[in-house]
Amino acid sequence: MSKQQNNAKKQAVQPGGTINGSNKWLPLILAGAVALFTCLCLSPVVKNSFMNWDDNAYVFENPYLSKPVSEAVAYFFGPNYFVGNYIPVTMLTYVAEFHAAGLEPFVFHSVNLALHIINVLLVFWLVWLLSGRSVRVAGLVALLFGIHPMHVESVAWVAELKDVLYSLFFLSGLIVYCKYLEAKQAGGAVASRLLAGTFVLFLLSCMSKPAAVVFPLVLLLLDYYYGCAYDKKAWLEKALFLVVSLVFGIVAIKSQQADQLLHNYYPLSQRSLFACYSVCMYLAKCIVPFGLSNFYPYPVLPDGSLPWLLYGTPVVVLLLGFAVFKTFRSHKFIAFGLLFFVANVLLVLQLVSVGDAVMADRYTYIAYIGLFFIAAVGADKLYNTSNKSLAGLKMPLAVAQAVIVLAFAYQSNARCAVWENDDTISDDLMSRFPDDRLVLNNKGFLLFAAGKYNESLPYFTKSISRKPDYIMAHINRINAYIGMNDFKTALAYTDSALMQAPKDFNLLTTRGFLLKTQNRYPEAIQSIREALKVKKENLKGYLQLAECYYDVKDYDNWLQTLNEGLRYFPDEALLLNNKGYALYLRGSYQDAIILLKQALSLYPDFNTASANLANCYKALDSVSAKK
Repeated sequence: MSKQQNNAKKQAVQPGGTINGSNKWLPLILAGAVALFTCLCLSPVVKNSFMNWDDNAYVFENPYLSKPVSEAVAYFFGPNYFVGNYIPVTMLTYVAEFHAAGLEPFVFHSVNLALHIINVLLVFWLVWLLSGRSVRVAGLVALLFGIHPMHVESVAWVAELKDVLYSLFFLSGLIVYCKYLEAKQAGGAVASRLLAGTFVLFLLSCMSKPAAVVFPLVLLLLDYYYGCAYDKKAWLEKALFLVVSLVFGIVAIKSQQADQLLHNYYPLSQRSLFACYSVCMYLAKCIVPFGLSNFYPYPVLPDGSLPWLLYGTPVVVLLLGFAVFKTFRSHKFIAFGLLFFVANVLLVLQLVSVGDAVMADRYTYIAYIGLFFIAAVGADKLYNTSNKSLAGLKMPLAVAQAVIVLAFAYQSNARCAVWENDDTISDDLMSRFPDDRLVLNNKGFLLFAAGKYNESLPYFTKSISRKPDYIMAHINRINAYIGMNDFKTALAYTDSALMQAPKDFNLLTTRGFLLKTQNRYPEAIQSIREALKVKKENLKGYLQLAECYYDVKDYDNWLQTLNEGLRYFPDEALLLNNKGYALYLRGSYQDAIILLKQALSLYPDFNTASANLANCYKALDSVSAKK
């Protein structure tokens, strides 16, 4: 190692707290204490329920969790997305949870909490390495990571299993890479195996959540922090990491496009301001976690203009960049911590708009480690200073740290109750954003799901008034009228919604259903056909269209529609049953029996399929008797 590199390393790694024979158990004891305290603070989450905020899509309405493990592996590692994500490792973890305990919320929440506790221990280990084996620095960073109120969302939300799971592999990969750098600098023979282990963990992290694609950037930061040269070899060893990162980044974009999560609501100039705003809010909420929410709408005024405060946020970002520049050589722990933070929030700053929220608590889960590291190393330097003028600050700093830890612990514990169920989340959102279209639609949907259709309508209507092209609120309002059997009003609102989104396959399919209830079959068939042109993978469309043809006794098109549906949904029991019945009517009893048995193998309690199968056997017996 060159003298220059050695000096760089000394600037980065703090020597205080090195373990010797007399206190070799101190890291384990302290790490265990931090993990236990974190567990106590967040333990209320295990009593919480599932929610309709993505828990339904990932878990309790997901038919693939009950598949045999071999089939689940083949499906989830195939080209299949869930809520705009390609996350096979996360989905297989859900499969394991389901096979272990069924749809028991306690198990799913307990797994999230357990993974978070493991991550707390991994953060301790990572920072222990980065700080020159300082238990004080490692303990404080791990404690802040474990109990920070902004991290409750990642733990308390079953749908965010992907967050705690990808972090486990991400942090493990960073630890192994730190050991690789130490082995390489020491000339160890195991260095190449450590680098291979880092890559495997990175790959698992990417398959748990797309956020892991920033991993190569963090490796470069570790090179800088350890004082490694950015030579040809350093870049070559990152090449495969960068390729994999690019591949998973492209997959993430395609998956988000498939679920229509990418939006262009705002021009790039405004999105740049939103990005600066998010950075400022993440920094502020790290110090004082105020106004926490599971949803943060874009800070846009009713007339479409932006609040004047947003125009000052780029100044804060520039100051952040200036701080990195000034400390890049003299105080590397500051530059490293800030860059670590930026690298891990870079892709979620909504420069490319994904979803409808400008920011999210969960996006800070790994990113805040960088900020906690700056605070902990700074505090450790003050405790170890020989400067007498600063000695008087040690006690106030210790008191301030104790107050912050207790405040964070109390707030996190209380925040767990907000995530208890749909109603507690909805009430919290309504208290903070009573006029936001998404919040109003969510409140209305909860009433709709409870069968309170009439009570839900004002919320859907008010949501639509806030944004007339918000199709989800239109669809929910239509469904509320359908729930009240007011098909005429539902059809009128469907036609109104189609003026906003004439190619929406859900609206076109629903229009076909409503026209069918009025026996307007030609119009119904045309509407559903248009829906299927927009989206071929439309199960309701095939079922509704088949019913239309059956009602008008067009049996040829009835059978053809069922065949079209089975091309896209070969394991759909309703389609299999209906085609089996169609073949039964045509006298193709043997072929019908095959399909009906297949339907029953998927859903053994499918009574209609059982009845149709019995009729097939009776018909066969009758044919045999005549012979």
